[in-house]
Amino acid sequence: MIRIQVLGLGNSQHRKLSNNLRLALESIGLRAEVQQVNEVDDILRYKVSSIPAILLDGQVVFESGHMPSIEELCEMLSMVAHH
Repeated sequence: MIRIQVLGLGNSQHRKLSNNLRLALESIGLRAEVQQVNEVDDILRYKVSSIPAILLDGQVVFESGHMPSIEELCEMLSMVAHH
């Protein structure tokens, strides 16, 4: 099972990204363990340049600056699911 971590402080951008991710997972029928990482000390351990961010199996695949659409997330998740 894919492990996804969403890093953020619970603001509107973080909630939107989490919602888009949930909808993308449902859309392609992919089961994943999704963990919300909200504590600043925990977020800093991942050495991301900005939040919100998404990690797939520990690898950063998205950092803030561009909010991925549900379709973009579906494409990214589909590629991961087929590896």
